[in-house]
Amino acid sequence: MMTTVSWVRPDQLGDYTAHSLGAGGQGKVYAVPSPPGRFQGEYLAYKEYLPSLAYDADVLHDMVVLRDLLSPSDRALLDNRLTWPCAMVYTGRPPERLPPSQNAGMRVVGFLMPRVAPAYELHSPNLSEVKLQALEFLLNDDGYAARIGLHVDDEQRLALLLDLARTLDRLHHNGVSVGDLSPKNILFTQIGTPKCLLIDCDSMRCRGRDVMRQVETTGWEVPEPAKATTASDSWKFALVAARVFNRDHDSTDLAPLRAVSTELAGLASRGQSRDPARRPAMAEWLTALDLAQLRMHRPPPTAPAGNPYQPPRQQPLPPDPEPDPNPAPVPNPAPFQVWTPPQRPPAPSGTGGGGGLGKAVMVLLLVLAGLWAAVQYGPELVDSLTSSAGAATDNPSVRSAPDTGGTSPPPQDTSDPEPEPEPEPEYLAEAPGASVDYSQASDAPQAPEVAAMFAHFYGAINTKDYDKALGHYDPNTATVDLDSASSRDKWKEVMATTEESDIALTAVRDSGDFTLATVTFRSHQDPGYGPAGYENSTCTDWTITYQLTATDGYRIFKAPKEGVSHSPC
Repeated sequence: MMTTVSWVRPDQLGDYTAHSLGAGGQGKVYAVPSPPGRFQGEYLAYKEYLPSLAYDADVLHDMVVLRDLLSPSDRALLDNRLTWPCAMVYTGRPPERLPPSQNAGMRVVGFLMPRVAPAYELHSPNLSEVKLQALEFLLNDDGYAARIGLHVDDEQRLALLLDLARTLDRLHHNGVSVGDLSPKNILFTQIGTPKCLLIDCDSMRCRGRDVMRQVETTGWEVPEPAKATTASDSWKFALVAARVFNRDHDSTDLAPLRAVSTELAGLASRGQSRDPARRPAMAEWLTALDLAQLRMHRPPPTAPAGNPYQPPRQQPLPPDPEPDPNPAPVPNPAPFQVWTPPQRPPAPSGTGGGGGLGKAVMVLLLVLAGLWAAVQYGPELVDSLTSSAGAATDNPSVRSAPDTGGTSPPPQDTSDPEPEPEPEPEYLAEAPGASVDYSQASDAPQAPEVAAMFAHFYGAINTKDYDKALGHYDPNTATVDLDSASSRDKWKEVMATTEESDIALTAVRDSGDFTLATVTFRSHQDPGYGPAGYENSTCTDWTITYQLTATDGYRIFKAPKEGVSHSPC
């Protein structure tokens, strides 16, 4: 694949020397007031190397090229998480050939890169100046963080770790290791989705080569001689995970991380192995972090069926009745109370036929009112009043027809009919023997296909078509050896005792090489075949997060133990 690298001269950047952003042991960094050429309008910075610094311009050129070699999805993710070199800055004669070192009379003096956005800056009245919001601020107790205006709870810390793990996973996949992975070089933002930004990217190792000599931050050194490897990144990520939760710059205490997830603590412990080969790859971290985040976000159980009656939509709820100071005892109250509109109180009745006298007085008043109306407005209104009274309607918009001597028809209801509610969409995947409700995961585009796969998988178990059920496992699954007759027979023996019901797909999301799918269901099994610790339980409620692969449709790879929970029915 041919790529085009942008080359610019310092004099094309505007008055950059008036916009210094900082300086360090490798050089100075400036804001670019006038980005040139195709970079016009972009928010860029210029890193100018010190003349005394030893660096390899050919490797720097390869780093600029690498961005165009990424897949569209990797480029979209990494563009927002790296200050990656995007153009070469040179002095002298324009370059005519590659690599840069082959151009006599031309010198690479630095590079352009994305400038750190304001979202990654920390503005606090308790700090002497605006700081880059680096992860090192989280390696302090919550009291200090509160004093400088940072409020980052464990859920947000977990989200930041997950985002950082995704970035490292994609970098490793593309042949890049960070090397000096320390909280000084990791910025973060809480605006929108929590996100990390890696700076000083020219110090990373790109496909086995370095722009300059590798260095490590004190307190973050790896024990082995080899630097800037995926194994060294794993060592340092394990330290980041431990210290972000124990809120300390030096501690390796895993107890706070274990309180969030025992699997994360286990990975951090493995990550601190002195044997680089034993350290977990970032893909393992991704799975455990995803599962931990799913557990934090797990919705509360839904309310049982049989909700109290609610008045129709657009009808205001009645006011709460005033409490009776002397309530009568009510034995066996109904499970819920249905509101009915208040009735007009009846006229007070006396003794000795007082009710009849009240009616006579009312008729006399109506007649007098009619006579007065006739004098004022004529007979037409009298007819209207008397016929309306005869129809006994409470609707003032309905007017009776003139009396023709026959029986008046009943009043017609001219109000608009209540619109019929739209039918709720049905989120149900069905197969012989089972159905899967995926209404809780309906926003995920993968949900219908994933739910259909589980419907056929559990349906095959319920109908005892075990070979069909085994066909829904990925060929490389570790759950059962599909090529071993004895392994298949053992799996069938266990499944022959169980039947699954009430199956629901509650969450679906992509995570690295897998799709994570969380399923809840109820199993009925023979005594002795219950889950560990409850072997004699014959009814179990399960929540399982499966790892799925996209192998000829979705297939089950495995269910990591951290994603499995159960309780007796």
